[in-house]
Amino acid sequence: MSRKDTILRAAQRTAKEARNNASRKMKMKDEVSISPHRHCSICWKPVPLERDPPVCNADKCSNSWIKKDKARKRLTIMMYLFPAIAIFFLILNMQQTN
Repeated sequence: MSRKDTILRAAQRTAKEARNNASRKMKMKDEVSISPHRHCSICWKPVPLERDPPVCNADKCSNSWIKKDKARKRLTIMMYLFPAIAIFFLILNMQQTN
């Protein structure tokens, strides 16, 4: 058997193995069905898509979500309030100089 034949057989065998592996993976994907879901924002466990807020049933996660939501709301208020106060004082200062 020549070197060329040996290489050809090895290539054919490798191609056949690759096809078999690919078809096995496709069959496994068809068998394993994961329902659509999202993940808990705290512990990353799967939760249903409809869950709002996106946290699991654990008290630790619920309490943590409430704290984070309050902090987020407070930050949003500060982001709008502080520039408004600064602009108010700037306008007040400009009126006093005139």
